[in-house]
Amino acid sequence: MSPTRKDWPRQMVEHSETDAEGWNCCVCRDKTEAEMLLDWLEANGYSQREVAYAEDQGFTVRWKR
Repeated sequence: MSPTRKDWPRQMVEHSETDAEGWNCCVCRDKTEAEMLLDWLEANGYSQREVAYAEDQGFTVRWKR
């Protein structure tokens, strides 16, 4: 059974990469996906969140608890 769109943000968090400063991050395909992830992070207690856009990479979302 494939995951539903509702489950998607949780899976992104579980499979994210962590940098040396303790920030988790993942690249989202588009603005809608980045907004969904940011909303999910906020609703699930992640107090530090940010997003950046790079023309050649898309939207990168970073977060800490």
